[in-house]
Amino acid sequence: MQTHWSIDLGTTNTLIARWMGTHAETVPLEKICEYEPAWQTPLVPSAIFFEDQNNGYIGHQALAAEEVMRATYSGRLTPLARAFKRTLARSSSQHVAECNHNGITARQCATVFMKELLNETNIRERELARDAVPRWNLPRRFVAWARREGLVNDLTMTVPVESYEAYRMELHNISRKLGVQTFKTIDEPVAAALGYGVDLTDDRNLLVVDFGGGTLDIALVRTNLSQTPGDRSKGVGHRKAELIAARGMNLGGETVDEWVTDMACKKLNFHADKMFGVIRSQAEGVKKELSGKVLTTDQTYFRMPGMDPLNVSRAEFLDTLQSRGLYTMMERIADATLEDAQHRMSSFDIDAILLVGGSTLLPGVRDLFERLFGAHRVHYWEPFEAVVKGAAIYGAGYFVDQIIHHDYAIKVFNDEKQRTEYELLIRRGTPYPTSDGFQTRFYAVAPRQKEFSIPVCEVGYAGRLSLGWKRRGNGNDYWLPTEEEETECVVTLNEGDLLQVVPPGQEVTKARLRIDFTIDEQRHLVAEIFDMLQDKKIRSERVTRLR
Repeated sequence: MQTHWSIDLGTTNTLIARWMGTHAETVPLEKICEYEPAWQTPLVPSAIFFEDQNNGYIGHQALAAEEVMRATYSGRLTPLARAFKRTLARSSSQHVAECNHNGITARQCATVFMKELLNETNIRERELARDAVPRWNLPRRFVAWARREGLVNDLTMTVPVESYEAYRMELHNISRKLGVQTFKTIDEPVAAALGYGVDLTDDRNLLVVDFGGGTLDIALVRTNLSQTPGDRSKGVGHRKAELIAARGMNLGGETVDEWVTDMACKKLNFHADKMFGVIRSQAEGVKKELSGKVLTTDQTYFRMPGMDPLNVSRAEFLDTLQSRGLYTMMERIADATLEDAQHRMSSFDIDAILLVGGSTLLPGVRDLFERLFGAHRVHYWEPFEAVVKGAAIYGAGYFVDQIIHHDYAIKVFNDEKQRTEYELLIRRGTPYPTSDGFQTRFYAVAPRQKEFSIPVCEVGYAGRLSLGWKRRGNGNDYWLPTEEEETECVVTLNEGDLLQVVPPGQEVTKARLRIDFTIDEQRHLVAEIFDMLQDKKIRSERVTRLR
């Protein structure tokens, strides 16, 4: 029987699970995991301590050297790498650690971390498989070895909704390099809806709030039990989930840790610069203590070498969260998600709000959603395991209808402004696959022009609620970003393969090329290019893969 595995690679912690035939189960890796005190969930800290560029200790073992952690948080590159997921998502070749005077990139960090995680899993599963077969049954042991039983061959990984396609490809390439034969990805909020444990045998509208170490994702997911015509008479159907709308931003537990660090440093006055690394290395622990309901003294402290402990109270912590706008930002993202789905449903149609991720345990977060939607609709009993379990369910065959998460645009030149602008091609929220001729564009070719290209770009919000798209007389939307917006929001997927124009362009006033765009089942943007001068199709190609 094929074993389906899943990994939720988090900014702060990582989990691995497997499909057990009837349900998904989180796998405890005792050597490298830490048990979350309130929920007893086996979390593997997303940290690596490098022995050399290709090997290192991960998880709990990586966090043993406190002095190295302090140096890491002081801004120096050390053999310890944490929160490499953030960098992997946008700049995988950036150095995030250093070992033996050699820089280590985010891609190398993710590769070593995944390698060690899969090694630990494979060792555990091989030992369990071996113990399950009697020593005398040599033929069965040989079959298990030949079939690679117990090894992670079929893997599903989760991704944030606002991540770019490049991040999916990084995970795909790393997994294939490590021997994974079947690889899939699923959006984290959709996985949470599948893995939360609510009854999915009926139609349900679920608002998933995934607030982890690095990102805040809010998504509206509809689950149902669809039936094919041949199955209706039998009374059976195929369960599926449909992602209707999703929003996200780079706000997570790491951000809150930085706020806690700033809050503490302001109380030190003259010693803040010297003690920054010490405080930052303890900020996560202090945050968890101030968020827990078992803190009887209503305050905790930072350990300060050579100084008295630095006390901080829960009231100061709550004031920091409020003044930094945490609750306002969460409410705005939730409103934007519902606004994106307003043509499909309203807030009254939502059956349940599912809180996922360790940062949903911050004080006031649950209260916010109970105030917005009513306490009876807010569920919070699977904050850590829902995502990874749902990914395992998806890997085992649960069908998911997904949407395109980002806008996609063609890079064009604005003659009036004498600078680059973007022509909207695919709007976020578009379901796929699309029908033939989903989008048709016409382009002129300048006199004597011999080459033509279609530079397609992925455009995310980067934490913004909207971008300044404006419609023009031709019916298309255009965006003229600032330099900052272009840097943060735009990723060029291809500069455009050059198309030879034969014969060269003649009349600039006439459209020469017609391009029909569609999106296939694998999220590929497909372009069919017609030369209207010669009245023939001159190319059909997959331009790029969408997110």
